[in-house]
Order: sequence, then C-alpha cells, then structure tokens
Amino acid sequence: MSKGITPQSKDYASWYTDVVRQAELADYGPVKGTMVIRPYGFQLWDNIKESFDKMIKATGHVNAYFPLFIPKSFLAREAEHVEGFAKECAVVTHTRLKVDDDHGLVVDPESKLKEEIIVRPTSETVIWSMYKKWIQSYRDLPILINQWANVVRWEMRTRLFLRTSEFLWQEGHTAHATAEEAQKETLDILELYRQLAEDYMAIPVITGLKTEFEKFAGADKTYCVEAMMGDKRALQAGTSHNLGQNFSRAFDVTFQNKDNQEELVYATSWGVSTRLVGDDLTLIVKKQRRNCTQGSMSHSASEDSPRRSTKRSARRVKAACSRASTTASLQLSIQPAVSPCFQVDGSPRWTCGIAR
Repeated sequence: MSKGITPQSKDYASWYTDVVRQAELADYGPVKGTMVIRPYGFQLWDNIKESFDKMIKATGHVNAYFPLFIPKSFLAREAEHVEGFAKECAVVTHTRLKVDDDHGLVVDPESKLKEEIIVRPTSETVIWSMYKKWIQSYRDLPILINQWANVVRWEMRTRLFLRTSEFLWQEGHTAHATAEEAQKETLDILELYRQLAEDYMAIPVITGLKTEFEKFAGADKTYCVEAMMGDKRALQAGTSHNLGQNFSRAFDVTFQNKDNQEELVYATSWGVSTRLVGDDLTLIVKKQRRNCTQGSMSHSASEDSPRRSTKRSARRVKAACSRASTTASLQLSIQPAVSPCFQVDGSPRWTCGIAR
C-alpha cells in the first residue's frame, strides 16, 4: 500500500490509477480495457445508485430491464445512431465452440448466426422496438422507464472507472405525446443529475448544452453536467438527450392523439455511469487537503510531501469504504466543508471529507 504511487506532478493519470488500485477499489480485467470493481469501489457505486434510484422513483419513473443483445439491423435504422456507435460495437457472430483434435477449442463454423448481434452499447434501439408494441394511444403516454445495466463500448484508450470497454450505468428512456413534455423531461433529469453531483456527492459541476458535433448520436439536443478532474480537465459526468422523433420515426412508433390523429412519439434518454466514482475519488483523495477561500486556493496546514499525502488519502478512501460495507447505519457520502464553487477561469475551489 505504501509503495508504487506516482507523484501527481510527474504523471496525473498514473497517480490516479495507482491510487485506485492500491486502495483496492478496482483493477484491470483479463481482457484489455475491462475493469474489475472490487468491494470497496462497488460500495461507492452502490451508494450512488441507491441515492439516484430514490430520486427518479420520486419523480414517477420505474425500473425495467431490456436485453443485452441487439439485432444488428436495429442499429441500422437510425443513421446518426449507427454512425456514432459503429466503431465501438462488439459483435456476436457465432453461438458455440467445439473441440478440434488439431487446434483445440475453436469456434464452430456451423453455428454462425443468420443475423449478427450487437452487445449493448446503449439501448435506444431495442427499447423503441418494444415501445412500438406498447404504444397505441395518448392514454399509453408518458412512459417513464429506467434500467440499471452494463454496456460495452470497445475503447482503445482506457482508465479505471473513467473510460472502460464495459461499464455500469443507468439509462432512462421516456416516451411523450408532445415536444414540450420531452423537453421538460430532458431538463428535469439534467437538474436531478446536478443535484446528485453537487448535493449528494459534493462535486461542483457546470450544466449546459452540447454542440452539434458533441451531441449524442441520434439526438436533437444533448445536455450535460461537466465536472473537473484534478488535472483541470473536464469530465462529462452525466448526459440528458432530447431525441425528438428520431427513434419513433426509425421504428414507426405512432399514437392516436386526443383528436384521433396519428402522431409520432417524442423521446428522451439519459444516463450516468460508474465514471462518477472516478470523479468522486479525485475529490476524496486530492481535494480534501484544500480550503475553499475567496479568491484563492490554499493547501491545508499539513506540508507533507505529495507522495506521503497520496498514500494516506488512499488509505482513507479504503477505510471509509470498509466502514460503509460493515456498518449498517453508515452511509458513505462526500460532504462539502463549504459551498462548492467554480472560479471564472475554471479553477475548482472546494474541500471535501468523508462523513457519516
């Protein structure tokens, strides 16, 4: 635990990875880009999940679950969507293996699928294929569904919690009768994400609208909450998408309105992931030694070396997670010592600690 942590000043990315691994929060899986979330790290995600699940249920949303496997033809129905995810998709082509006398365990060529299957990168297509079955009238709307799931996006450059080929998240998918309802839902969820980040996790965030280039593939508009890492790089902490009628058009999902006219349904989707754990850790580990003072950021009285401070911080993260795992009455949360704030130049000024 006391060795092998790279100083932040030398390499921030390596420092972050060293702390995550030595605090036993997560480790790399055997397949490149995958992550094993260890019990201490999963406790953090459990607490985030429990908190946000209560928030969305209080606003009328319900949980469901949709398949991990998606027919390839579904992605092809929405042009922007398939273009945005094509390079990240994991594809299933066969259904079984067999033992070959000469080559050992091999793919059975006779098990080739008639249609290739995509391992879920996101669920808009499979969910809207089901909404087509469920929506006929305005009386069937709105549909306010969320699911807690895993997704696979084949990433080339990965970092524990922040960007991995498989990760955990929640994804909400709603259907509405009017454009106004869909836009309200999009902004309401954005506000819930802000509350989750700032009020529960004490992560200062900025909310805003993504550019046309950065918006979600298949959305009319994408709103986001952006946080800041310890190296002053922005981190997308959550997104809320107004999908307009793009997916209802792609899957021919219409409803009969109050005037007995057929209309396309309006849609939203939104999500946060285990990336929040990584953002949270930079606050626990790095910012707990800083004071939020007007006009300046100052270190605490301790003048320990960065290496010694980082080791101690990693131990505190692990100890806090351990207490949360073993004490029924303890809720692990990050409490701001003062109100979180952002300076105009983007420099974060806050202090965080681990509290009951």
